[in-house]
Amino acid sequence: MIQYHVGTPNEKQRLFFQDRHKYVAYGGSRGGGKSWGVRKKAALLALYYAGIKIGIYRRTYPELRNNHVVPLLKELHGIASYNESK
Repeated sequence: MIQYHVGTPNEKQRLFFQDRHKYVAYGGSRGGGKSWGVRKKAALLALYYAGIKIGIYRRTYPELRNNHVVPLLKELHGIASYNESK
């Protein structure tokens, strides 16, 4: 069995985790924990639903890589693989 530790979400993150809509947007001011919440929910959904397609977007590829790809590679080391294509 795979174990993935999420940590403790703040109130807005908790509401985001509980949302069951097909498409969910999560916005707000800087420092609200959006990137953390998006990474954690994406990982949880991917672990629960094999084959799910998840999109995480940023304005530029370097922002996407630094804010999401690199942290996810660290968090999911040994759980998931990543195939990069630019």
